[in-house]
Amino acid sequence: MILKRFTITHSSKLALSASLLIFSWATSALEDDFNQQIIVDADRQEVNIKENRVTFYTNVVVTQGSIKMRADELSVIGSEEKGSEVMIAKGQPATFYQMLDSGKPIEAEANEVRYDLKTQTLTLSNNAQLKQEESLVKGSMIKYSIDKQEMVAQGDENSRVTTIFLPQQLNEIAPQEQQ
Repeated sequence: MILKRFTITHSSKLALSASLLIFSWATSALEDDFNQQIIVDADRQEVNIKENRVTFYTNVVVTQGSIKMRADELSVIGSEEKGSEVMIAKGQPATFYQMLDSGKPIEAEANEVRYDLKTQTLTLSNNAQLKQEESLVKGSMIKYSIDKQEMVAQGDENSRVTTIFLPQQLNEIAPQEQQ
């Protein structure tokens, strides 16, 4: 199995950078990450010019600085309207990792990770979880709005939303709320 290296176009790079940025919901990401090139390694790539779609298949690894995403499939969908790209990563699960400025990692995973650049919305679907240190949010769907800085997690008919905090992190949240 030979891995091939591909570099994403400027508009796709913008979409990927923006989608990865939002994971830093508790602290900021390593600033240097977003100045690094984005590299996509995959076993196969298909381009559908008519649909304005690039899809990477099998053993997909996206890296940019400390950011690392893994998926079975990654589609980057463009549109006529600039800034309206959509990225969809699928896997069992698709994963995301980034080291934050605090030196603490943040990790996310779901069977599908979808980012809509126009609405600035990230949606983790099916077995979704977002983890920072030992704190964890799990649900069937986690949706995060970048511009509103709002997160919604929901369960389904078989599961509820679970959130786990460390006592230390609860103490850190209380002084911030008093400001």
